[in-house]
Amino acid sequence: MRLPPLLALLLLAPLPALAVEDFSGAWVGWICPSGVQRDSGKCSNFVLELHQKDDQLCGAHMFATAGAERLDEGMAPSVLGEIANDVATVVAMSTRVNPPVKVRVELKKSNGMLHWIRMEHPPGDYLLPKSTHMSRSKSKTLFAPVFEQELKAACSSAFVMAAQEAEKRAKEAAAREQAARAAPAAAAPADTASPVQARP
Repeated sequence: MRLPPLLALLLLAPLPALAVEDFSGAWVGWICPSGVQRDSGKCSNFVLELHQKDDQLCGAHMFATAGAERLDEGMAPSVLGEIANDVATVVAMSTRVNPPVKVRVELKKSNGMLHWIRMEHPPGDYLLPKSTHMSRSKSKTLFAPVFEQELKAACSSAFVMAAQEAEKRAKEAAAREQAARAAPAAAAPADTASPVQARP
């Protein structure tokens, strides 16, 4: 059966790569006591800035209690991780304590909001919230220009290192697969028996 030309071209065309959820941007969350409005001055403020390249995520955070009495500021970067199945799994580092505390965090997007869920609860005087919803800011960054430049440079380096590590893992996997294929052939006994010669 002959296919129509257009259908044949569609079947031969390569399938487009699945788009990865976009987590990049400056995100803001407010954590308020029950029944308290956000503009009351009694809420904590959480800022998360994320840079993304393919399935890699990099960024920094800043948490301030009401009135900025206590702060939890991250270094550049303080958030690193990757995205799989539209869910980002990252490690966030708080430098409020010494030595710094690292916690695993899950980030999900829903209806334009970012949901932060802390998966670990190690002891320490850090202020990283357990769970909060964040909205994307209209501003590209909420950090000081100098820190923003440092963050971009650090994330660019992190993305390069992640790509190099992925390439290394791919080569190692290919080498293991090639070795596994060659092993059965090497293990097979060789036919070294000499032909029987007739006696005169």
